[in-house]
Amino acid sequence: MPNTSSAKKALKQSQTKASRNRRFNALYKETLKAFQKAVVSGSADASDLLAKLYSRVDTLVKKNILHINNGSRKKSRFAKMLKSVSTKA
Repeated sequence: MPNTSSAKKALKQSQTKASRNRRFNALYKETLKAFQKAVVSGSADASDLLAKLYSRVDTLVKKNILHINNGSRKKSRFAKMLKSVSTKA
């Protein structure tokens, strides 16, 4: 338990940020699973889901949940995944 008022405030801030991060990460993971499912099944809406996934990653970067380079790397890998499936078909 925090003893000082600044430690109490820091704990409260930490809990608030953790809650926010969990919410945004859950949205990202939900979109990622839908995208992967669409890619595997060869669904036509995979490109729409890719745009939505890009938006989710950009939000995580903007909120400092992901580093900008990490976000760029993820987006590149998603595009590569979609391209590899579309060239096979």
